[in-house]
Amino acid sequence: MAPPPEPAATASPTTAGPGETVLRATGLHKTYRGGMLSRGGAVRAVAGVDLELRAGETLGIVGESGCGKSTLARMLVGLERPDQGEVTFRDRPFFTRGGVPRDIRRRVQMVFQDPLTSLNPRMTVLDIVAEPLRVHRLCADARALRERVGELLSLVGLPPERMNRYPHEFSGGQRQRIGIARALATEPDVIVCDEPVSALDMSVQAQVVNLFAELQRTLGVALVFIAHDLAVVRHVSHRVAVMYLGRLAETGPAAAVYGSPAHPYTMALLSAAPAAKPRLRGRKRIMLAGDPPSPVAPPPGCRFHTRCWKATDRCAGQEPALEPVAEGGHDAACHHAERPS
Repeated sequence: MAPPPEPAATASPTTAGPGETVLRATGLHKTYRGGMLSRGGAVRAVAGVDLELRAGETLGIVGESGCGKSTLARMLVGLERPDQGEVTFRDRPFFTRGGVPRDIRRRVQMVFQDPLTSLNPRMTVLDIVAEPLRVHRLCADARALRERVGELLSLVGLPPERMNRYPHEFSGGQRQRIGIARALATEPDVIVCDEPVSALDMSVQAQVVNLFAELQRTLGVALVFIAHDLAVVRHVSHRVAVMYLGRLAETGPAAAVYGSPAHPYTMALLSAAPAAKPRLRGRKRIMLAGDPPSPVAPPPGCRFHTRCWKATDRCAGQEPALEPVAEGGHDAACHHAERPS
């Protein structure tokens, strides 16, 4: 896989400038009540998440299943309204009384995890990719619409002459490219990718990841890239955020988080990542005790303390704040975080 491109250095009048924050989440909380998983309680899917995305960069979000990554993604695009907190796009609030403003929806798009279920099987590729163009009135007539769909398909590596076919006539990787073309149709500033390669064969994953990198290089779009594959996130991201049980455990530049992890949970994740030569990867495998706590009844204090080998009484009674552990925006939510010497 190719390394991520540098954040875009130029911007058109309609897009954010280099280094400008385009998407910001502040104090996000989301709780689900009722349903089979809650068993009469409330599932605290996201519990106080702060993050920001700058123009032209990729923010990778990692964590084990059930940590709240997908719920966070849906709030970042306006599909879920947070119980508390705020999402802003270029300092404009996402959630108003009338819902998410149309122009913000146009500028923040999403690529879903499973292309088989996120594409309407009764619609042709032409209709699927053209739908956002029609909704936002971006093409004046049928001919212009067809030409634009052809351009978008070519952009993601699909032959335009296949636009009259249906999703089931394509492979998994090709269907995901259709989903990417649909997301690009409105010329967004931000694309939130919710595990976009996890449903694909290993042989196809690298192709799709490299496509995202190429699109970012040519279009300057900012990406939120959610995945559980640490290697994929490392290759595609400029910065990384690690989630555990609805909260951020560690954030920072990808090189810093992977090279000098400060939070015990991040250390455990990296130690468990597959390596071609395990003896040479430089870290012993860290075996965590017990199972992850239930999001219905998370432990008090630090949510990781029940499985952490560094835990003390302070960890059980006081929730740690996300604080700097090194220069350059490397933060960790741990009372005993390791700091570079």
